[in-house]
Amino acid sequence: MIDITAEVETWPGVSTAPHRFAGREFSVGGREIGHLHGQWQVDVPLTRRLRDALVDEGVASPHHIYPESGWVTYYLDSEAGARGAVRLLRLSYLRHVRALGRRDDAPPEIGTVDVDAELDRLDPSDAVREAFGVGTVA
Repeated sequence: MIDITAEVETWPGVSTAPHRFAGREFSVGGREIGHLHGQWQVDVPLTRRLRDALVDEGVASPHHIYPESGWVTYYLDSEAGARGAVRLLRLSYLRHVRALGRRDDAPPEIGTVDVDAELDRLDPSDAVREAFGVGTVA
């Protein structure tokens, strides 16, 4: 199975740390992009609009504790599940990189990330692309 932590740690500017409710937390520029609970669950913060699009498509579930928030929960049950978790974490990462890139104090290593090209590689649906806010501040 894909090692989610090892994969996410390769992304420019990402740091990892223990999560306050157990597991591993991933951040970029001080912003959490998601956290992993063991090998069975990933929680990812998104905008409400992006969360709604992904839940509507059946890609993720509303957060297991805060279902009305912008967070999603993704359950890992297979190799395909691990790839799906990495994809959701990448969407969150790209959203934060786009926002951070507009700041004067942006981490320099994120300057190498072409958000639009990376989003194209994920090949999201039109609804997800629109909710992501392509061409706008995320």
